[in-house]
Amino acid sequence: MSDTRYWSKEFTLQFIELYKQYPCLWKIKSKDYINKNLKREAYDELTKFCKTTIPEANKDFVIKKIQSFRGSFRKELKKVVDSKRSGASLDDVYVPTLWYYDHLVFTIDQELPTESICNLMNTVNSVENDDDEASQQVLESDNIEILDKVNKKISYFLTIVSVKI
Repeated sequence: MSDTRYWSKEFTLQFIELYKQYPCLWKIKSKDYINKNLKREAYDELTKFCKTTIPEANKDFVIKKIQSFRGSFRKELKKVVDSKRSGASLDDVYVPTLWYYDHLVFTIDQELPTESICNLMNTVNSVENDDDEASQQVLESDNIEILDKVNKKISYFLTIVSVKI
């Protein structure tokens, strides 16, 4: 296989534009994302495009190339996000050096995690409440036992005292 590490910029941009036309390959929330037939057709088109320059190209080659582009994009995106998160001024925010970064920005919403809801506090509170209820029940049963013992002792004491009087 010829050395495919060095695609021309023009070829790479055309590949990315063609890839962009197939959201079934990159848009996770799309209903087409789970459509295997649509994905197969998209990979076939991308493979056909690659074969114009690299005759040995196949579906695996295309998948690896996409993964490579997306991985490099993710690394640059992480640097940008981390620099913004660090509280850097606008002048100090990381500027991506990846030359095709702007061309893959259409995938950015697929790369950034969505806000999630933490159920941990609800679980902890629930466990604490359950523990409180259980503890309360134990305390109440302990108190009843103690009161019973105290009442018996008082009754016994009163019996003794009344006998002596």
